[in-house]
Amino acid sequence: MKKSSPSQTQVRSRDPERTKGEILHAALAEFAAHGYDGAKVQKISESAGCNPRLIYHYYDNKECLYLAVLRHIYAEIRAREDELRLEALPPDQAIVRLAELTFDFFQSNTVFLSITRSENLLGGRFIAQMPEIQKMSTPFLNKISDVLKRGHAEGVFRDGIDALQLYVSIVALSAHHINASHTLSATFGTDVSKQEWRQTRKLHVVEMIRSAVALPESHS
Repeated sequence: MKKSSPSQTQVRSRDPERTKGEILHAALAEFAAHGYDGAKVQKISESAGCNPRLIYHYYDNKECLYLAVLRHIYAEIRAREDELRLEALPPDQAIVRLAELTFDFFQSNTVFLSITRSENLLGGRFIAQMPEIQKMSTPFLNKISDVLKRGHAEGVFRDGIDALQLYVSIVALSAHHINASHTLSATFGTDVSKQEWRQTRKLHVVEMIRSAVALPESHS
């Protein structure tokens, strides 16, 4: 690893936010690749191009850095979801856009899937220490619930759809083919990582979600 020169260190000391951002970016990659237990602070410092002491200065320890990573990835997906402004969209369009965004987010943010998969293997013990994750997630779930209520009131959605159940279904349909890409490809002899296959998958997922919430047509 190329060591930082004294002048580089001085520049870093004058720009702590940039340094913290570089450390966080490096930590995201390291925790995604190796999980919490396998991740090394030394590797993170090398990737960030900084002295390990700076990591402990800004984040105290490995656990605090990992918590910062969790906070960052959840804040990112919540921010993207908020940008949809579901409350301003017609109900049927809101659900379609939510399904599309969730699918696209996971497709382009596999780090999120890797880190949350590792956190699940840890029994969710770190995220359980972070009430702010639930605090930032509950309002979005309420927005989905409001969309479903509006859709039922307008006669386009069926009644009794649980917002959390729906969101978990969207997540599962949008993520499983990524999490199980290698085994699915080998099992069925089809490369499910190809862009063409995944575009078809996206259309399939969106149609499934749209059909799941739609009011059944009358056959009288």
